Amino acid sequence: MTDDVLLDALDRLHDTGPEFDGFLANHAPMAAEALIRIGGADAVAGWVDGYLPRLGPAPAVVRGISEADWREHLGDVRLAGDWVAHLRQQAHDLSWRDLLLRWWPRLLPGMAASATHGVIRTAHAVRSLSAAGDGADALLVDELVQGLALWAARYQPLPGAPRLRGGLDAVTAISRLPRLDPVVPSEGPGIGGRLQSLHRLPRLGGGLDAWKAGSDPDVALDELIGAAARVLAARSDIPIAFCHAVTAPAAVRLVLPLLPADLQRASVAASWQVVGGIVAAFAAPRMAAEATPAAADGVPSVARLAARAVEHGDEHVIKLTEAALREFDRSEDPTLLVAAARFRERLPVP
Repeated sequence: MTDDVLLDALDRLHDTGPEFDGFLANHAPMAAEALIRIGGADAVAGWVDGYLPRLGPAPAVVRGISEADWREHLGDVRLAGDWVAHLRQQAHDLSWRDLLLRWWPRLLPGMAASATHGVIRTAHAVRSLSAAGDGADALLVDELVQGLALWAARYQPLPGAPRLRGGLDAVTAISRLPRLDPVVPSEGPGIGGRLQSLHRLPRLGGGLDAWKAGSDPDVALDELIGAAARVLAARSDIPIAFCHAVTAPAAVRLVLPLLPADLQRASVAASWQVVGGIVAAFAAPRMAAEATPAAADGVPSVARLAARAVEHGDEHVIKLTEAALREFDRSEDPTLLVAAARFRERLPVP
């Protein structure tokens, strides 16, 4: 039943573009899948009804992209339609797993793409495909194409090359990162535009090198996501930005089992680079509460958090809640639940 709900949503969204209003990501496929995961399958059709009017048509092919020249077109959003066409052709010739393993390492250095929505949309598609098993519906494969294409078209490297061999835990490393002064202008719209200004922080690379990640990639992600949740719970100033510091590494977790060991480690490093970049770009002035667990008093129940997210209806609330519940199921860190509840309270009902 839930499979049919997702396929119906993807069918209705199939010819829509990856972005709207110039730079905002189309969240509908991700939110529909997340709604189902938190028990909101019955709400999906109506939610899509309300979201569709925001979206425009899928972009057309402009010039074409080939295996000979794809590198030079990374980050060229004008070629969003070309990227979809190129990856659709490859999906015709490769299994979805081989397509993922070809493009994940190519795109990983630009994981900040579309405020991390490229990697998040890709990961939601991978989860659906993994659950479907052999003979997955073509709509699910095309959703993977759409996620990878958005990632490629908005490809955005960040400063630094973290080696994960520092001397600090993730919470302490985050607390000591240099921060971009709020008066420094952004170099483009939205989260991505602010991240473009990080070249003005020459000490950022050294700050990112301070984290000593565990040798087990899953354990390292536990630590990183928990630290990001502390920031999200503590700061009410720019909640959408800090939301992505949780949902991006949580998305990487969904793909991790399909990756070889060296690529798992590289994916942890890229996740830390993105989390650190978001904190450095948006979290000034510093707050002591970023480095402490959120108060456990009155931690909401999992069932209530899920129900309130479905009721709220904002796409970020839905996706953040689903990621927080999934990560809590693994780590039992109550900060994740507190962060999800506070985040929902900070966003208006659409």
